[in-house]
Amino acid sequence: MAWVSKAAAVSALGLPRDVILGDVLVSFVGRREVCIENYRSILMYTDTLVKLQAQNCRILIHGSGLCIEYYTAEEMKITGTIASVDFET
Repeated sequence: MAWVSKAAAVSALGLPRDVILGDVLVSFVGRREVCIENYRSILMYTDTLVKLQAQNCRILIHGSGLCIEYYTAEEMKITGTIASVDFET
């Protein structure tokens, strides 16, 4: 219930959801690059799968030649041929 009222307050006040609620941001540049913001940890990393834990879900990036180009505590950039991105709750 608290999350629903918090989400309603964020919406009513026009505040950024990613900052207040910890939503993950996923930005693509074609099929060769993806930037992820607001992730918590790297769960699995191979050249065909990168699995990340975010606050509210897990993110699975499938592809070939995947490489974590850089990562910080808040964001990362993954390059390679991206086939799909899945979200698990």
